[in-house]
Amino acid sequence: MDIDKKIDIIKSEPTEEIVTIEDLKQILETNSKPKHYMGIEISGIPHIGHVFVGGKKINDLDSIGAKTNVLLADWHSVANKKLNGDWDKIKELSKFYSDLFKAFCPNVNIVLGSDLYEKNDSYWKNLINTSTQITIARATRTLIIQGRSEKDTLYVSQYIYPIMQAIDIEALDVDIPHAGIDQRRVHMLAKEIFETRTPKRIIAPLHHHLLPSLLEPPKINNSMVKEEIVAAMKMSKSKPGSAISILATDDEIRSTIKRGWCPERITIENPILELVKYVIIPNLKSLDIERKKEHGGDLNYIDYKELERAYANGMIHPLDLKNAVATAIIKLFKQIRPVTEKYKEQVLNLMNEK
Repeated sequence: MDIDKKIDIIKSEPTEEIVTIEDLKQILETNSKPKHYMGIEISGIPHIGHVFVGGKKINDLDSIGAKTNVLLADWHSVANKKLNGDWDKIKELSKFYSDLFKAFCPNVNIVLGSDLYEKNDSYWKNLINTSTQITIARATRTLIIQGRSEKDTLYVSQYIYPIMQAIDIEALDVDIPHAGIDQRRVHMLAKEIFETRTPKRIIAPLHHHLLPSLLEPPKINNSMVKEEIVAAMKMSKSKPGSAISILATDDEIRSTIKRGWCPERITIENPILELVKYVIIPNLKSLDIERKKEHGGDLNYIDYKELERAYANGMIHPLDLKNAVATAIIKLFKQIRPVTEKYKEQVLNLMNEK
């Protein structure tokens, strides 16, 4: 596969940004099997975006010959006080996350943060040395990657988190660090630091799109920066009706999508259309819309733009779109059902423990 073809695959949906294409091209020209990783915080029950958006990009990178990795960031989860910092709960959920990603990304390598750091003196030396290059103000600006802001009560562990994330890239010897667009700041911090290294370390951070909440979009304050806007609008498992849980049954998927925000003819900030653009067509390659003959008959779309134009022109009713999207997502979930069914009771019990 030539380099231009590889770059086209890496740039395809749901990629939102690559920093930079020139750096990516240099990496691909010098390494036929670049190393990639995506870090996942162990913070509860994943939603559809964690697996089918991030996972789609993992599979894309695998298809161009990259060595793909998922870092299950157990120590990061403790540092960020997720699940109340309950180490036993985090470790138990890590097994579920591991099998879940292996089900959808069969060639991915799973790495536990605790395994990566154990008896790894160079990691801790790097952590201290790197922290001497970062001011408190700069560390604070990266905290949005943890769903935090300067207005929150912050703990010292949460300042360590972005530094750990930056040097995870070196510990894993990664060329293409990968995350949602909300984590852009920490990748830019890492990129700046690595450019001061001798020899200079080149990375090409890849950021995928974040699915929006299925609820009506919130009003945005003009003073908010891009990352804050993304965080406010993204799908969140902590908001009822906002997300599709990875443990959702077929009926729950249909019910959640049926309640989703999908105004007629409106394509901007329409979360049901975004599911088509970033989940269904990238993974299933098309969307089938079943309709009665008197309502125009069945439709099939392989091009999202064509679907978007049809919806904007009123050729597709919101309910028909929602029914089609629910059917497609249920089809996609079949690949991970053996894992979710195996762990469902255990995961729900863990989440319900006090």
